[in-house]
Amino acid sequence: MLDETTDTIIHYESALERIGGDREFFDELLGIYQEEFVLSMSSLDQALLARDFTSILEVGHCLKGSSANLSLIQLRDKAHLIETAGRESNLVLAQRSTEELKTEFQRLKEHLAANRNDL
Repeated sequence: MLDETTDTIIHYESALERIGGDREFFDELLGIYQEEFVLSMSSLDQALLARDFTSILEVGHCLKGSSANLSLIQLRDKAHLIETAGRESNLVLAQRSTEELKTEFQRLKEHLAANRNDL
């Protein structure tokens, strides 16, 4: 089921190990993650418009942690860049990393939809 590309979206082995191998619970957590992601992106978009680097850092940090907990490797890495951009007050990096994060989130949604019956 997993190839190298899929593995960079979700590292299933580590995610399932972290939650005791309960696949239904993992699927539930992924659903919650997707809902929370949308809310976080709204906050992040507002912070970018306001050039509120503290909020950019905080949203990036939150997304980094939740992505890491579910072994969403690329999302974690993009969120880390947003956190760094907030810390460094780097608007260009924050904007670019936000767009990359949105792209990775779309990849996650497409992966989950394509693999719904395999999960």
